[in-house]
Amino acid sequence: MSKTTLESLSNELLLDLFELFDVVNLLRAFSGLNTRFNSLLYTDVRSYRVDLRSISKEDFNILYPAYLPLISNRIIYLRLSDDEDTPYFRDVIDQIWKLPKLSHLYWDFTFKYERHFSMPTYLSTSLHYLTIRNYNCCSYDFSRLFEKTPRLRKFSISSDSDEDDDLPISREFLPAPQSLSVTRLILLSIRSLPLMTSLFKLLPSITRLKVEIYSITLDGHQWKEMIVNYLPQLKNFQFKIDLDLCRSIDDSTNEDKVDQYLSTYRTSFWIEHHQWFVRCHWSQWNEYLQISVYSLPYAFVYFPLFDNDHNYHTKSTCSSDIHHSYDSVRILGYEPWMFHDEALSHIQLTNIEKLSLQLPIDQQFFSIIPKLENLLSLTVAIPTENHRLQLQALLDRAPRLFSLAFKFCVTSAMPPYRYTSSSICRLDLQGYDPSRRRHRYDIRQCMELSRSSIGIQCRILAIEVEKPKCILQLIYSMLNLRTLHVSYENDKRSNQYDLVKVLQRYLPSTWSITRFCYGHIIIQS
Repeated sequence: MSKTTLESLSNELLLDLFELFDVVNLLRAFSGLNTRFNSLLYTDVRSYRVDLRSISKEDFNILYPAYLPLISNRIIYLRLSDDEDTPYFRDVIDQIWKLPKLSHLYWDFTFKYERHFSMPTYLSTSLHYLTIRNYNCCSYDFSRLFEKTPRLRKFSISSDSDEDDDLPISREFLPAPQSLSVTRLILLSIRSLPLMTSLFKLLPSITRLKVEIYSITLDGHQWKEMIVNYLPQLKNFQFKIDLDLCRSIDDSTNEDKVDQYLSTYRTSFWIEHHQWFVRCHWSQWNEYLQISVYSLPYAFVYFPLFDNDHNYHTKSTCSSDIHHSYDSVRILGYEPWMFHDEALSHIQLTNIEKLSLQLPIDQQFFSIIPKLENLLSLTVAIPTENHRLQLQALLDRAPRLFSLAFKFCVTSAMPPYRYTSSSICRLDLQGYDPSRRRHRYDIRQCMELSRSSIGIQCRILAIEVEKPKCILQLIYSMLNLRTLHVSYENDKRSNQYDLVKVLQRYLPSTWSITRFCYGHIIIQS
């Protein structure tokens, strides 16, 4: 469409057209064309949703200095993460808190040797929805955070902090509890009871609570006590706990122990007053009983079974005639034994986004996972080349598949020259052969990979190579490549020549080269 044709469109149609573009391409395409387009972009577009998870370093360098200042007062949604295809960020919390119309923020970063999230020093009166992933926090952090975010409605955090002391919560700067507006709380990967309890005490107005807990022994009576004392307005409660109990000598006594635990969720508080039902899985592991108990319907992204738990048992506080949904499950390591129990045989997982499996798959697979339209990532093990066509059939049913990884593969089936998929942009070829050795790609194989249809469109590649020349071969021949994770066994501290310096000499300056560790180098454009 020419510039003249675009100018013939009404402002209303152009604004509708702008909604089809991501922020970077929108501004790069239309900013500066003329005063009319600039007015539309910087005056008439009332809000921008900025998602920087998969932006290239080149695009970020364009967006940040040239355009971001011009739209900062209309950014209502901002998502940042340290995905392998995302530029490196730091020291931006205060700048984010200054954005006057930002209402949604998703923060997902892991910085080496640094805290993952620094507390803001500026007050945000616009931020209503905040998600923080992978943050090692302490109880005191929450009061400081809520002080600077007084309009917050929904707070979500994942933390593997193991804080084990009841640290005092400073209320010197904290608003009175009734003035806090948070009504929805999501806690993931929680391993500290004091940390969780501190949040409950700070946020008594919570009406919707979702909690994922590891290694904390909580039963129904203890939950009731916390809810009555700290969360009197709670209406919607979703939880999952993975814990260990000392197991007994025989299975019957183990089942009695599980029944005793499950009975704490069968009281009138749970069944009659709230109508909250749970399901429990358990199995023996060494001297322990592994238990996973969760609310129904299931509300978490991972399927609730332990790894290699072939002999699990399951019970529920709900009638067996009622089948609850598992539609929230997005991530699954599929094994046929997972669904052998009658109570789980009816399940259909229709929203799987990340899947790992070993070929061949049977018909039960398609009854459990009837469609793959939402699948974004597939990790596959191929024990024999006879199952190649079955993998292609899976690829054909996954129109949105972004990432394909090979966990285990016969050498003759590597590299994946013959597989086709128009959507795959990320390849992980660091799979193992039957001898548990990684396949190393030579110059010829790298060339063949770069000429294959799946290699031509690849933007992110993880691979192990035989020689440094293979790295140059991949960079120069894979025209769409943006990020390369390369393993090279002979990259050692004792070498006469430093591989990173050699690559810097032979690669264009637009490529950044980082040694994650000796033997593993990350190259990005």
